[in-house]
Amino acid sequence: MILVFGGTTEGKQVAKTLDELGKQYTYSTKTPVRFEGNGIAISGAMQAQEIEEFCVANKVTQIINAAHPFAVNLHRTIAALRIEIPLIRFERAFPKRKEHPLITYVSDFEIAITHFEVDSYQSLLALSGVQTIVKLKSYWEKNQTWFRILDREVSRTIAANAGFPKEQLLYGLPQLAEKEIELIEKLRPEVMLTKESGINGKLEEKIKAALQTQTPLVIIKRPEISKRYLCIQTIPQLIEVLN
Repeated sequence: MILVFGGTTEGKQVAKTLDELGKQYTYSTKTPVRFEGNGIAISGAMQAQEIEEFCVANKVTQIINAAHPFAVNLHRTIAALRIEIPLIRFERAFPKRKEHPLITYVSDFEIAITHFEVDSYQSLLALSGVQTIVKLKSYWEKNQTWFRILDREVSRTIAANAGFPKEQLLYGLPQLAEKEIELIEKLRPEVMLTKESGINGKLEEKIKAALQTQTPLVIIKRPEISKRYLCIQTIPQLIEVLN
């Protein structure tokens, strides 16, 4: 049995590969998702002890972490497991970091807020996801801010619990640069924020849109992954490891 942590494009790629290889697996996500693979789908956040107990009870031979790059708590929890089990990190490709006066990379949200305040930005378009609303609360309580989130009930609930004004919520997925440009030109934010979420997160499209509209873009750097993981980025590499 293989335990897969997914809920992402990469997670679906892993599940599809395991189906083709005829492998038994459990597909774990933090929240319920539509899953059409042959594996057993489960949901709910698991603590380290729960993961360890699950692995022992189900005779798990490998863990494949294909969760979102910014699922920091999960990455750390898996890396800190006390049981000896191979850990595979199947991650998305990341474009080379862009060097440009309008593009700024920072290591966390507190530094991003400081950057906004130093440059006196009074309006923000946040393309960083619903989970980041609470992290930026000290900024959006004082400044005009729009957040783009997924159009689903759980996302709306998270935004409401944080106290964010619902009229300033935008719904949808990352778009091609042309669509992002339309949004930027409509709202005219003084600055934008996103995460270094890789090619699948359409980071390059967001950068292109920011540069074309001459809008400063702050990018939260992706977290570093534990050296305990075997990190791979392609399906052929995954197949080789599994075989």
